[in-house]
Formats: sequence, C-alpha cells, structure tokens
Amino acid sequence: SACSPSEKSITADQATVEYDLVNTMPIEIISYDEEVRHVLESRCVDCNGCYDAPCQIKMSYPEGIQRGANKKKEYNAARITADEPTRLFIDAITTEEWRQKGFDTVLNEGSSNPVNNLENSVLYKMLRQKRLYPQAHTGMLSDDFDVSLDREQFCPTLDEFDEYAAKHPKGGMPYAMPNIDKKEYTTLVHWLAQGAPMPEDKPPSQVAAKQIKQWEVFLNGSDNRNKLVSRYLYEHLFQAHLHFAGTADREFYRLVRSTTAPGKPVEVIPTRRPYGKPAGPVHYRIVRHQGSIVAKTHMVYELSDKRMQRYRELFFDTQYEVTSLPSYAPEVASNPIKTFAAIPVKSRYKFLLDDARFFIEGFI
Repeated sequence: SACSPSEKSITADQATVEYDLVNTMPIEIISYDEEVRHVLESRCVDCNGCYDAPCQIKMSYPEGIQRGANKKKEYNAARITADEPTRLFIDAITTEEWRQKGFDTVLNEGSSNPVNNLENSVLYKMLRQKRLYPQAHTGMLSDDFDVSLDREQFCPTLDEFDEYAAKHPKGGMPYAMPNIDKKEYTTLVHWLAQGAPMPEDKPPSQVAAKQIKQWEVFLNGSDNRNKLVSRYLYEHLFQAHLHFAGTADREFYRLVRSTTAPGKPVEVIPTRRPYGKPAGPVHYRIVRHQGSIVAKTHMVYELSDKRMQRYRELFFDTQYEVTSLPSYAPEVASNPIKTFAAIPVKSRYKFLLDDARFFIEGFI
C-alpha cells in the first residue's frame, strides 16, 4: 500500500499498546471540545452519527461513545415487528441502563491507568488495527473491503477483538477509508489513554435562557386551547434544531415533552412516537442540543418575538373553542386531521405554508 514511512514502521508483532505514545501523553487534560471533537467530526461521524450507525456507536455525542456498541442492527429488513428503541437521552440515560439494554463498552470501564485505558478499549484497538494495516492513499478500493448495503457487520467486544482482528486484519477504523493522519491519531490515543475525559453539557447562553423562559411560559398554558396548540406545535417541531434570534450561529435547541414543569430538570417522556400517550401530565420544555451537527438531521427552525407574535395571530386571535382535548388513542392521535380538528383549518394551513421547506424536509 502507498503509506508513509511512519506508518510502515508500525508492525503487527508490536505490543498491543503503543508505549511510545503513552510515554508522551501530556499532563494536561485533553479537551474533548477543542481537540477531539473536530477529529471525530471529520473522520468518524459521517458513518457513526446516523440512525443506522454501525454497531449503534453514535460518535456524534460524547454520551454515544460512553453508551458503546450493540450487535443488533438498527435497520433489519427481516424484522416484521417493531423493535425496542434505543434513542440517546430518551430510552436510557445512565451507562448502567445502556448495559442492561445490551450495549457493550468501547472504553475502559475497569481500573484506570494509561495502559489499561488503551488495552481495555475496543475503540483504541479499532483505531490501532488501521495503523497496523494501513490503507492505500490512491487507487481503487481493494476487494478486501466489503461496502455492499447488505454486507455482514461485526461488532466485536473486547473479549472477541483478537479473533476479529485475525479474521479481518483490514477491518480497522475508519473502515474502507484512508488512515487518520499521525497527529490526529496521536490526539485520540492520548485522549483514550487519559480515560476519554468527556465535556460537561453546555448550559443555554444568557440570550437563549431569557427566550427559553418566555417560550416555556407560552407553551405551558393551562386552558384547553393552550394545551391543544402546544401539542400541535410540538408534534410539528419535535425534529427541529431550534435557533433563537441573537444567539451564536451554531447554538441549537430541541423541544421535548417532559414530566417536569419549567424551572425543574428536564425528564423526557420516552414514548415511541411524538403523539404517544404520556403516563402523566405533559410539560413542553426546551433543551440545548449538545452533540455534533449531522446534515441529514439538521432542520433549523427560528424562534423569536416575531415568531411568537405570528403564533398568537394564527392560534389565539381567531375565535374558536376547544371544549375537550383529543385522545392519545392511536386511531385518533396518529391522524392530525382528527386530533387538531378544533384548530381552524386556515390557521393550520398558514402555519404549514409559512415554513413549507422545513416541513417537507421533515417528511423526507
């Protein structure tokens, strides 16, 4: 293969851990946001960031890396019934909960020191496997790589990795893509050797926090009309990356249903569908989007004073009554024409027409 001399110097009979990299590990904690994230976004997230990420390793979020891998395929054409969902931040929260759902760690979760952190990390072993068997930088992809849509996929655990590597020596990561360059590889190895320190969630900016408070008051009114309109808005905006006027260009938020009222920590209601029946009262909350932005799910919707005024014109300055709230029974809730029949047709039509592109992207 057309690889550099530094890559050729790594041979398969070396120790399982690169002690030269361990010995050069910096004392300072490597910043996920400033040093690691851009490497993952440029080399890993394209494949391991979608709904069908291989082995369900969602590297677009720190929590996805901590969650680990699951052998079950997200999309399985042979399955004829719905499977248990495994959505980050919804279907489980803690690492222990994910282990109970069949996810295996890709990081060291035992005694922590630089060597153990590498020896017991499937993520490190996958990256190192690519260094041991580097890929050609030019020319056609060889027949050693199966990139067909129905290819067999492997999700080796730590105990299974040596067998996997022996059978699939060129199965390191990034799979069927050029090697990560030496500097970026070193950054990832040092970060893993330090125990893969993860960032704290970013709180809302001051500009956003003020607007979130206003919007949560607006969305959690107590009368039937308020409740129906808020349900209508949520079921049309739950996929949105919300952006508040005056905030940073890359600062986004999500609208969620929570068991907790504004002012308290959000506890997402984990229904399969956005119109699923909640177990108790519903509160509409706005939380900051913490992970990387993936193009195929990045549908931006702007919230502002102007937007709120438009909602008031459409849904509250028009005369109509909501004598009772619609059921969450599937035969009703799955049909928005039935569910939101009390809201004037013209108001609903104008709401959809105002942002037709956003809604069409959501359907797609």
